[in-house]
Order: sequence, then structure tokens, then C-alpha cells
Amino acid sequence: MTYPFGIELEYSDLTWQQARVGFTQRGIKGWKHDNDASHNVSGETISCVLAMGDYAIERIQEACQALEEMGATIRSNCGFHVHISNSPLQGGVDANEWTRKSIDAFEATGAYYNGDLGEPMDAVLVKDVMWRYTRMQSSHNGINSMLPRSRREFSMAERISLPRIEAATTIQELQRATNGKFSTINLLPWATYGTVEFRQAAGTLDVEKIVKWVRFLLNLIDHSERNRIERTATRTIDHTTPEQPFRNGARVGVQYTMMRSVQGGATTRDIMDATGCSESRVRAAVSEIRSRVGDENVTTHTMQAQGASYGDGTDMTRYEVRAGWTETVQGGSQLMPDTRIGNPSIWASLDDSDYEFWMGRIQALDR
Repeated sequence: MTYPFGIELEYSDLTWQQARVGFTQRGIKGWKHDNDASHNVSGETISCVLAMGDYAIERIQEACQALEEMGATIRSNCGFHVHISNSPLQGGVDANEWTRKSIDAFEATGAYYNGDLGEPMDAVLVKDVMWRYTRMQSSHNGINSMLPRSRREFSMAERISLPRIEAATTIQELQRATNGKFSTINLLPWATYGTVEFRQAAGTLDVEKIVKWVRFLLNLIDHSERNRIERTATRTIDHTTPEQPFRNGARVGVQYTMMRSVQGGATTRDIMDATGCSESRVRAAVSEIRSRVGDENVTTHTMQAQGASYGDGTDMTRYEVRAGWTETVQGGSQLMPDTRIGNPSIWASLDDSDYEFWMGRIQALDR
């Protein structure tokens, strides 16, 4: 399966405002720029959602080249974070075309694209990926050996306890097993962006290093999914709706936040007051929201359900977007039995050329 991803590039000696102007002047699309409070980090440039393929790699090359031309440098405090979507592309979707759609959507709305995605990972897969990563963090040819010494025991990406991972059975328990945001693997974005964040890699503008690290992480997921996990009768899926799928500050975005933020949603009157929209426009925006996040995720609480009579709809009708929920479906997952389960090594199933790259990198870092 193809899991989309996004990257965050931290750098020094260039402000995020300068980066934004430089990207605009060069016509580079699909990126945003922000401040970073870390010591010796002056800014970060963040991609929209990409799907691994030639087009995504070209966009990363374009961004890194622009940052270098503008004078961005990498210091030891700079990090390189990767967000991997918890949902794969649906079967038959072309990765290059999907990335083009994602960039267009990001430019139009400022929101991350989530079209043509399948069902999210379940906890068994996430747990196995976390377990395999953490199990080999300090071993020979393990995770730490792939990274500079400054990233091996790092407060912004703290090691996760292996026993706590082993004891967890749900996404929520796996999240509690981490050290919060500043963990090697951060699950907090699961609920807000539908992603798993890998935070340990060192800052770089080297496209080959960026692509090899992303491919390494994607292979971790792919190997667990294909060679270590099997389907069972039922499984539990943790669903979330996007924190904000509309352009920041847009009226429909304000309405979406009101509908999603309060249990029970917001009344038509509340939305009209907050946005200045007419009642008919509020209803039209509800239809737009249903189209964006799925009809099943938007509930209309009618005035009759609220115990009111006809004529009270403006004040009593409420619209709600579900923030998250758990679903039990047919086709669950479990680890394969010992007689059939695949190798737990982080290197299992990795392409030979990628493996050789990392062995050379490990040797270079060990000098």
C-alpha cells in the first residue's frame, strides 16, 4: 500500500518570512513556512501531503534547492520530521497524480488533502512499527547508528519505553506509552492530522538523505503490514475528522470549527452570529462540510429532537461534526504466529540500494 507523507525541514540563517517570499518569487507551491523556537533554528518549511513518486521527489528537490540558494544552513539543533498518513491511497490511485491534487488543494484552501484514502491503520500495525523501531534503536546497525550523535539521545525526540509499547493494545494506549510530542514517534497528530510523526532524524537539505529516510520509514510500515500481520474476524479502527480542512479564517472554516469543537455541535443562530451568514448560507456550508469530510461525520440535531416546536429551527437546530470515534468492523488484525511471522529487523524487505546507502552512512558516521 502507498501511505502519503509530509516533511518538515528545519534550518538556520534564514527566517521563515524570507523563505515564504523566496518560494513565492520562484513559483514553488505546496509548502508553508513557520517560526521554530528551538535554539539555533530560525525557521521551518513544511510540505503539503505527498505520495512517494517522481513528482513528489521533484517537488522536494525544488524546495531544498531554493532554501540553499536563499542561504539556509543546517546546524546540529535542526531536525527533519516526517509525518506519515494513517490511511493509504485507495487501490488504483496514481501517486504522482494524487500529489498534484494535493498541492492544488493546499494552494486553494491551505488545508491538507485527504481525498482517495482507504481505511486507517489499526493499533496492531502501529504497535508493530513502533516496537520494531524501538527494539533496534540502540542495537548494531540500528536506528541510532543511522543518525548523527546529536540525534541519538535527544530531548526533542525521546526514546519510548519498549515494555510500555508491548503493554498497549489501542491507539490511545500507544499514545500514552510515548513521551508526548517530544518522542521518537509522536502519535498526537493522529487525532488532529491523521498522521504518525517520526521526529528523530537530523536536519538536512540533502534530497537523497530525505528520500532515503522517508523510504526507510515507509518500508517499516509496508513490511509489518505485508509480512507480520494477518486479518482476523474483526478489528477496531480509530477514526478522526481533520482539525481544519478549510482555509484558515474562511467563514466555512469558522463554522466547521464550531460544529466540531463542542459536543452536540453549534446552533444555526450561533453560527450566524459568529460568521455573519444568513440561515440559508449556513445550511449551504453544512452541505459543503458534508462533501469535504463525509456525510456520515456530520449530524443534524433537529429542533424536534431538541424538544422544540416548528418555528424554533434557527435557535434549536444544531449541526455537529464528529471529532473522533471508534468502530469495530469485520476484518481485524493480529500478529502472525511464530511459524509464519516475518523478520522483525528494521532492514527487512528494504530495497538493496537503500540498504547499501544506509550501510555506507552508518560507516561514515562511525568514523
